Amino acid sequence: MGMAASQVRLLALTAQMHNTEFKAQRIESEKIALATQEDDIYQKYCDALDASKIQVGQLSSLGTTVYVDANYSNTCGFNPDNVKQYSLIDNRNGYVIVPENVKETYEEFNNDKYSFAWAMMGMDANFGWDDQFNGCEVGIGIAQGDYDAEEYDGSTSLYMTEVERMVFEENCDSDPTLQAKYDDLVDSEGDDSISLSERQSLLDAFRDELYRKYGSEIFEYMILDKQGDPENPEVCPEFEGETWTGIQAEFKYYVNLWEQIHESGGCETIATEYQTGDQGTEWFNNMISSGLVSIKMLDTSNSKGWVETSISTSIGNNYLQQVTDDKLVKKAEAEYEHELKIINRKDTKFDTELKNLETTETSLKTEIDSIKQVKNDNIERTFGIFS
Repeated sequence: MGMAASQVRLLALTAQMHNTEFKAQRIESEKIALATQEDDIYQKYCDALDASKIQVGQLSSLGTTVYVDANYSNTCGFNPDNVKQYSLIDNRNGYVIVPENVKETYEEFNNDKYSFAWAMMGMDANFGWDDQFNGCEVGIGIAQGDYDAEEYDGSTSLYMTEVERMVFEENCDSDPTLQAKYDDLVDSEGDDSISLSERQSLLDAFRDELYRKYGSEIFEYMILDKQGDPENPEVCPEFEGETWTGIQAEFKYYVNLWEQIHESGGCETIATEYQTGDQGTEWFNNMISSGLVSIKMLDTSNSKGWVETSISTSIGNNYLQQVTDDKLVKKAEAEYEHELKIINRKDTKFDTELKNLETTETSLKTEIDSIKQVKNDNIERTFGIFS
């Protein structure tokens, strides 16, 4: 081989060697990237192992307590199976988080918990036969609707629906305790030493006593068609077959909810898509874990009322718990194994390519060394005659 040809061949092999080395370096970089990717998916898998979900206690058909994945609807909405009643609080403003229909009803009946509860049960236009008072007698600063106290010629400042008045009048003679609570309220009228809040407490005590003892009788009047004949009223078709026993739990739920909203200064709405299902469960867990919301529980022991609670305290008392999310763990395991197989296949492919490049590099090096030797021999032979 001539010197010129040898030089050309040497340059070509050197370029090929550099290209081979570049490919090897690129593959090594990709292998490093694969190692980083493997670390990432492993960390993701570890995070999933630590992932947890909130569960709420409910009564089973056998009377035992079972725990289900919590979302807004099955935890804070009306659920007859729940052991406790809960509410969700926006920590930014202290408002109770409620569905849109609850907020609308509260805005209309924010002056009275019982009217609010009846309205939520579908009886918002069914308080009494007397249109003048919209079903109400009088109110000490809390009257429902557009009632004008100056136009009312009654003898007391008692606020109650017409139905409540009828039930009270039917039972007051035989119930001295109820009559005494009524008298306490009536006697407070005109007494400047008794504040409005104290009169409100007297009013609440009277009406609470009335509902505690005669809720079923109030219910029987409430479901009558107030738009029909008051002398011979019939049950509204939509309430046919309903009983106080059947609706009492839900009615009390709404009374309690009104008290919580009133105590918190108002309410705000939750979007429908976040109330139920997997999306609702994820929203509920994320909002609580992020600290954006907190949970309050109705504690009926010693009349404590609404108290703040948490997932980490008194699991046996508040019937809330935080457990490992097995569903998420299984999903993470499947994803980890799948992605690891892809990484291993790529890594094996890169190893094969590196091995081939190494073989090519060895071959090129051998050929380059051979050409260099031939070139040196030609130089020595050609120019040796001048020495």
